[in-house]
Amino acid sequence: MAVQIHESLHGLMVPIDMVKPWPENPRSGDLAALKESIRKNGYYQPIVVQRSTHFVIAGNHRLQAMEELGADEIPAVFVDVNDIQAKRLALADNRTSDLAFYDDEQLFKLLQEMVDVDSLDGTGYDRAAFELLLQGVGGDSVTGGIRQGLIPGERLDEYNDLDIRSIILPYSGEEYEVVATAFTHMRQALFVDTNAEVVKILLTKALEDVDVEP
Repeated sequence: MAVQIHESLHGLMVPIDMVKPWPENPRSGDLAALKESIRKNGYYQPIVVQRSTHFVIAGNHRLQAMEELGADEIPAVFVDVNDIQAKRLALADNRTSDLAFYDDEQLFKLLQEMVDVDSLDGTGYDRAAFELLLQGVGGDSVTGGIRQGLIPGERLDEYNDLDIRSIILPYSGEEYEVVATAFTHMRQALFVDTNAEVVKILLTKALEDVDVEP
């Protein structure tokens, strides 16, 4: 497919095979969500590249997504930094994103607006994530949120009709990194888009192996 590049980036375009993924990148991203965003919204942010090595400092997953979408070019900004500075910038780019947090009520309002006027396509959120957020807005339950007037009264019935349920699995920080990385690899290996699908496939197979009916 032809990727729509925002016109402000046209002067930054370089051949996509001119730049290389950072070989020490410790982060795994959700490529399915990123590609959906690019397909829906177009491409609007340049990658940052170390000039001396052509390694990507910021934007490794955007590079991979563009490659998988068949792009021949990508907008890039080249910076003159040594290897230590490049690593510091790459680490900071990832870590400062990790340290951010959300105002759940404001996030819900934004997602609610998208649902009302268009769809969640290209936002990185799906309906299940939206409804899960709905449960915690304004209180401990859907009812609490409705009572405080943050969402329409009819939303409760709509939520119940969706028949979506969530399972929360607690992990330590170290265990979480292992599990999150495994989910990323399994989504790619199984050609599915969500962790829920991965769990269902693996559990179904496991039940077959131990001869237990689901």
